[in-house]
Amino acid sequence: MPAHDEAATIAGVVTPLVGHPLVGEVIVVDDGSRDATAARASEAGARVISLHRTRGKAAAMQWGTQLARHEILLFCDADVIGLSAEKITCIVRPVLTGEFDMHVGIRARRMYWANRLLHFTPVISGERALRREIWDQVPPDYKRNFQIEIALNFFAKQNGHRMGISILRGVSQVIKERKRGLLTGLWQRILMIRDILLVSWRIYVLLQAWTLVERLLRRRKRPESAQAGDVRA
Repeated sequence: MPAHDEAATIAGVVTPLVGHPLVGEVIVVDDGSRDATAARASEAGARVISLHRTRGKAAAMQWGTQLARHEILLFCDADVIGLSAEKITCIVRPVLTGEFDMHVGIRARRMYWANRLLHFTPVISGERALRREIWDQVPPDYKRNFQIEIALNFFAKQNGHRMGISILRGVSQVIKERKRGLLTGLWQRILMIRDILLVSWRIYVLLQAWTLVERLLRRRKRPESAQAGDVRA
């Protein structure tokens, strides 16, 4: 669990995780917090790793992954409200049973059409269970800040992993403007949107275009190879 200045909510996220029958350990990576995040997480029963300076969400996740002992990883945001043992089971069980290789819990939107849009828009959520190999298959260059969630989605599908989503009703998140103040929260939201747009451009436009070019080049070489083979025969 990556956490940065989340003292107000982190205990409520750690508590249902600690002692859950499907959770073997709870690791909180305190990403250079200036408040009591580390102390609150430790008091709730988590193993806490404190970074001396803020490195970003994806870097904190990488630290936690390196320390984790198990092959199935569960990531959770530290500012979630309403996470319960039932919701945790909903996220983790499909991966444990082999139904999916990665399963994402999406916070329910109030409007029905917003939930339906999940089938057509990028799956962005910090609550997800996945096999460690999926994390390892994401190139280091994409493990940056808020780019990580879209990168996980893309490379999981590219490598043939099965991915599923479930809507978590009753689970919400404290918005950045409320946590950090209007101006700071708004600036952080802009940075998050920038990260999402940047990684989407790199993956779905540049990387896909390069992949297409490589395929075309391979197709052009095949007839030449086949012709050379006929001559040798």
